[in-house]
Amino acid sequence: MVVHPSRQLPQVPRIALVTGGVPAGGSTTFLINFAGELVRRGLPVEVFSLEWDNPMAADFQRQKIPLLCLDQRRQIFEDRLKIILQNLVRFQPTAVVSTLGAISFEPLRYLPAGVFRVGMGQSDDPNVYAMMAHYTPWLDLVAMVSPAMKFRAEAMPEFARVPVAYLSYGVPMCPDSELPVRDFQRPLRILYLGRLCHEQKRVRLFPEIYAQLCASGIPFHWTIAGEGEDRSWLEERLKSVSPSQTVSFAGWVNYSEVPTVLKQHDVSLLTSDYEGFGLSVAESMGYGLVPVASDLPAGIPEMVDPTTGMLVPVNDVVGYARAIIHLHEHRDELAAKSTAARARVKKKFSVEAMTDGWLAQFPVQTPVTDWPKKWRIKIPLTAKNPFYFTQPVRWLRRQAIGIKSEKF
Repeated sequence: MVVHPSRQLPQVPRIALVTGGVPAGGSTTFLINFAGELVRRGLPVEVFSLEWDNPMAADFQRQKIPLLCLDQRRQIFEDRLKIILQNLVRFQPTAVVSTLGAISFEPLRYLPAGVFRVGMGQSDDPNVYAMMAHYTPWLDLVAMVSPAMKFRAEAMPEFARVPVAYLSYGVPMCPDSELPVRDFQRPLRILYLGRLCHEQKRVRLFPEIYAQLCASGIPFHWTIAGEGEDRSWLEERLKSVSPSQTVSFAGWVNYSEVPTVLKQHDVSLLTSDYEGFGLSVAESMGYGLVPVASDLPAGIPEMVDPTTGMLVPVNDVVGYARAIIHLHEHRDELAAKSTAARARVKKKFSVEAMTDGWLAQFPVQTPVTDWPKKWRIKIPLTAKNPFYFTQPVRWLRRQAIGIKSEKF
């Protein structure tokens, strides 16, 4: 054991955020927004990723967020886990938050007493609840990003021993002085901003929605911003049919450039069949866009209602086009919803409000603890093939990955 001399108890939390990876998407955006706000407040925070890919690296750097990304191409999981633990000893966190995937929850099993342990659920997906249930013996708090997810977890016996809190995402707010003055009399500018994949996001519904909009005769421009495996499929089926009814693909948008894109549009579209929070909805509403969104139980009802946007039953594909057409035909209603949407997010879903909510959950003072000097890395709780993680196979995996890594 490493024994630290007695010292004054910390007056502020030291927060470590552990993630399975930092892919482009809502889970990484949360890390940037939350950790960035902690940095601005002068609170100690570091982010640790168990995978190397980091498409949003510039956004971490811009906000001066300490980030360590380990390379799964060069190191087996057990060795990366040990490096995470060594860096936690260096950082001496009072709270560790596991944010994405079972591998991010594994470090919780090795933390000494006195470190506050949080497991975060970000998607209303049965697989997420099942994964988190394995780790409840090592959790002091379960954080869910929507009331519906909190309610669902509290109803499950697996979560009976641990408190469950609703801690929503928060998004940066555009200052009133920088908010664009929208001309709601001109053709609608529609935006989809997100991953271009049918799983969850259901982007393969877009051609039918587009056909309905074109058949209505209303003028519009639809921007599809993002990347994913369905981009080529969409580009083949979504082509401008007239100068007054157009569609364009913006590709990947850096997070720092999202505000510029939001200022150029009037309506945001979300066709998902499940979400945890609906981060793109909150971001767009914060800039005055009116959401046309799936009527989902998790993450949407807190933001979108008849005063702030248009809700569409998940199975009513034509309903998405119908809602956009309604907004085109009722411009006063569109303008009123725009004002109400921004006000809703500014009051409840800003980065500042999110950070205040999280900080209220952490103990104000945490006892100084003794950290282990060495760890015996165990088989992951969710391993489908436990034999794969045994000592003899672990040695073979190190040799194999060493050979493969020579090409990097």
